[in-house]
Amino acid sequence: MDQLRRDIGFALRMLLKRPGLSAIIIITFALGISVTTTVFSWVNGAMYKGLPFPEGDRIVAVGTTDLIASVRFGNIGVHDFVDWREQQSTLEAFEVVAIRTVNLAGSEGRPERHTGAFTTANLFDLLRVQPELGRLLLEGDDRPGAEPVIVIGYDVWQDRYGGSPDVIGRTVRANSTTRTIVGVAPDGFRFPDQEQLWIPEVLEPSAYERGEGPSYIGVARLRDDVTLDEARAEFATIARRLELEYPETNEGIGATLLPFPDLINPRMGGMVYTMLGAVIGVLLIACANVANLLLARATTRTREVAVRTALGAGRGRIIAQFMTELLILSSIGGVLGYAIGRAGVVWIDRMAILDPPPFWITFDPDYRVVLFVASMVMLSCLVSGLIPALRATGVHVSEALKDEGRGSASFRMSRFSAALVVTEIALSCGLLVLAGLMTKSVTRLITEDLPFATESVFTARLRLPAEEYPNPDRRIQFYEDLLPRLRAIPSVEAVTLSDGLPAAGNGTRVFEIDGESYASEDDLPFAREGIVTPGYFETFQAPVLEGRAFTATDHGASPPVAIVNETFVRTFFSEGDALGRRMRIITGDTALAWMTVVGVVPDMKMEGMENQNASPAGYYMPISQSPVGTLVSIAVRTRGAPMSITPDIRAAVQSLDTNLPIYEVLSMKEVIARETWIYWLFGSVFVVFGFVALFLAVVGLYGVMSFAVSRRRQEMGIRMALGADGPSLVRLVMRRGVIQLGIGLAIGIGLAALVAGPLQFILYDVNTRDLSVFLTVTLAMALTGLAASFVPARRVTQVDPVSALTAE
Repeated sequence: MDQLRRDIGFALRMLLKRPGLSAIIIITFALGISVTTTVFSWVNGAMYKGLPFPEGDRIVAVGTTDLIASVRFGNIGVHDFVDWREQQSTLEAFEVVAIRTVNLAGSEGRPERHTGAFTTANLFDLLRVQPELGRLLLEGDDRPGAEPVIVIGYDVWQDRYGGSPDVIGRTVRANSTTRTIVGVAPDGFRFPDQEQLWIPEVLEPSAYERGEGPSYIGVARLRDDVTLDEARAEFATIARRLELEYPETNEGIGATLLPFPDLINPRMGGMVYTMLGAVIGVLLIACANVANLLLARATTRTREVAVRTALGAGRGRIIAQFMTELLILSSIGGVLGYAIGRAGVVWIDRMAILDPPPFWITFDPDYRVVLFVASMVMLSCLVSGLIPALRATGVHVSEALKDEGRGSASFRMSRFSAALVVTEIALSCGLLVLAGLMTKSVTRLITEDLPFATESVFTARLRLPAEEYPNPDRRIQFYEDLLPRLRAIPSVEAVTLSDGLPAAGNGTRVFEIDGESYASEDDLPFAREGIVTPGYFETFQAPVLEGRAFTATDHGASPPVAIVNETFVRTFFSEGDALGRRMRIITGDTALAWMTVVGVVPDMKMEGMENQNASPAGYYMPISQSPVGTLVSIAVRTRGAPMSITPDIRAAVQSLDTNLPIYEVLSMKEVIARETWIYWLFGSVFVVFGFVALFLAVVGLYGVMSFAVSRRRQEMGIRMALGADGPSLVRLVMRRGVIQLGIGLAIGIGLAALVAGPLQFILYDVNTRDLSVFLTVTLAMALTGLAASFVPARRVTQVDPVSALTAE
């Protein structure tokens, strides 16, 4: 312990002797550790924390597989669930849940829309969750004929009922069914995703033919003595048995079990690990930078090492002293990096509000983050300091004492130092290419001229309860009654209802074109479908390029019509003449009536802004001629601030049905922001990574070149005395930097091309092999690197030959 105190005291004195160098090393470590802390906090929340329940690692998701349809995890049909639960023995509990929207209404406040979990009753026992108030669902609540009950979320309790303890026993209408509130879930509980209501799901498999009926996500808890692999093997056996027993419905249907957190989008998992690899690259650049600085410093301490060795100090003792000095610096850098990294996590958390992850994914620090930062501090210390320490202590005592500070010993380290510089440049180049791709992606978002209006457009969604509006005729009547009420609102210029909004994505339908022949059903084309009311294109100020828009005369009793977009025309009408052509929708074994194309409009991002690889080819049909569903979007163009009409829109809806809420109330600009937030987030993050890497690489190259010039001062004096001119000396010094720069750039470009692929889905309208980005980054890195080499190299022209030759 005394030895450690002496080492720390000596280390502090040495560091304070060179405050500038110490500050540079601390800042370098802080930058490298901050970005790794930010990303690891994200990875930790998404991948490692797991479910916040007792023994949450034993909770699994159960689903189906279908190799023929390439389904790796699908919902479980009601019949399969009943059979699986009866025949399995490896699960302590096995329940199912379906996520559906719920319209909540009652005398205590205006109607609200929430996402609810319809579940078998023992789900809460499986999760081992206790209520905040009252009770949770119990066995028997999901039996046919049981009293309709509901468990509400903590936030609903606070916001709708003011946290009143007498909420238990009150009744509320949930999707047209009056239910009794029996309990309040604990604060923060939103299983399985972001749900706020839990309703018993009554399973009645006898009401459906096998292969039909509702389907669910399975949730189970493994028995204490059972592994996940053992449970998978048992379920595979059960699935095979059912496949043999019911070949018509179960052929090719298997079973799969996953740790529940693995249900998160697998692309997201690959992406966050790619990001973690990128920031480890930044940290390695920081370590290489510090290593080069320490190599330079080590050459000035060779005589100190030689003297201490001559006095009896062992090599291990001297290395320990060197590493203690660096450990202090890396620890300070780690503390600063952790603080900066936490600020980055807060920023990412705020961005994610636009599309929140499942409730169990949180980015708050825990022991894993602390251990990660500590390990990064130790790793940075070892990677940066061990080799310079070994090099510095590997000198011959007599040679070092005779060197008299002229630096001949330093040249042994030049090759390793050059390798570090090449590594820095390569990693920086790779990260800058990724940053360049992200920057171009964000630029495309900013500058894209959307073919529809986003200014002064109000939007909201509306879902009709299927129990009260069971068929298209009733729904169409409601929508047609709502439109004039919306148009009557002051400041409204245009209004429409549709099954989707521009840029938010429309689903696809299989169809056929009159006059075309198709060899089989598999050859039928598909395109995106938009179901809209007259006024849709007027509301979004999209021009009708050919033909006409829909009008009030396009109703259920008139001939069916359709409007197609430009990509649809190019794809399916090669001759370019779409007007008057006929098409019809195919649904299973049924073909709907032929529709005549009456207009052509621009592409309005029917594929959605997050679905770049999909075809935007699509068509629109009038809502009154469609099998419209229960969900529609309201879009209103106003003369003033669009969101100011929210109370009027809500009142217009409730004038027709007092129990109907509107939700996702957003301006069209906010809709675009929600659809594109992931591009902004990752674009910003990678730009920061890239420029931190560039800064570190330039500082590292400058530092090495500057040190090389200072160590070759006497050599330059001799050359000048022998007649060498300034430009030739500059070229001589820069040659080494240029070679390192060229090698680093070549490796970096190859590295970027290799790792950019997984990031394609977070690039907006940019290819991962975009040549302009690669060339721009290469040129920028080359110019920056040349500048970093030229500035110190230029100092050789200021060397005085006389003073250089007489210097010790």
